[in-house]
Formats: sequence, C-alpha cells, structure tokens
Amino acid sequence: MYYPDLNRFEKLAKKGNLIPVYREVLADLDTPLSAFLKLDGRYRFLFESVEGGEKWARYSFLGSNPEMMIESKDRSVLIKKGGYFRRADFVKDPLEIVAHEMSKYKYVDIPELPRFSGGFVGYIGYDIVRFFEDIKEKHNKEELGLPDLFLMLFKDILI
Repeated sequence: MYYPDLNRFEKLAKKGNLIPVYREVLADLDTPLSAFLKLDGRYRFLFESVEGGEKWARYSFLGSNPEMMIESKDRSVLIKKGGYFRRADFVKDPLEIVAHEMSKYKYVDIPELPRFSGGFVGYIGYDIVRFFEDIKEKHNKEELGLPDLFLMLFKDILI
C-alpha cells in the first residue's frame, strides 16, 4: 500500500509540489550496501545517518534515477532535465541559478518520514567560493576535471 492515500495527497498538494509518496518494504535480508548495489543507473547514492554519536546509522538513504541534474564548471552551468539540456555560459554566480531552480520546488514535509526524504543531493566544491569572495590564486586550480558543483534531484529514494 502506498502512502499518503489519494485524499491526503490532494490535501498535501495544496501545500507544495514535491510530495513524498512512499510504501514500506520488507528488506531484512538486505544490507544498505547490498540494496545500493541492486540499484540501476549511473547516478545513485548511499548515505548513512548517525545522530548524536551513535555507533550505528539510524537511517540509510539510497537514491537513483535523478529527475534533474545541475552541473557547474567555471562560469558555465548545465541543467539536464527530462532528456533536455539547458546551458548558461558566463554566469556571474552559479549558486544563483541553483537557487532559482530550487525555488521551483516546494517540499511538503510528512512527519512520519525522516528529516530527509527527498530533495537535491550532490556536492558544492571549494572553488565555488571564488564566485562570491575575492580570493587570490595561491595554488593551481584543481586538476581532476571535476565540476565545481554537481547536484541531482532524485525521483526514487529508499530509506
């Protein structure tokens, strides 16, 4: 059975446009890592949550199948969504574009779920600071060729 039911979903839809739809799945034979290895796709993640110095994670978060990806390198931002690509070059601050894209989503909190049950996942690298702080070059920029920023909005999340 899926939650929330249709009646509650319609009420929640009045509060926002990013509403977790979930169901409980018996997975007592899987570990978080074995479940992660079963996920399809190039883009996926596994996070473990540890709260208050606990030894074991309270929750494991797994995601696959991103609906949208935002990637930034230097002054160029690429947004991939639904098979379409949009590029912005000579961007003053890539975080402004990220904020604009994120503002399109209004997450609806469901108290029965953990604090994270959906949203953007990824990283913002150190070099992004150059867009809002005047920092003199003291070292070579990173040479791995990684994006300065890479965020994904996942459609499928397991907790």
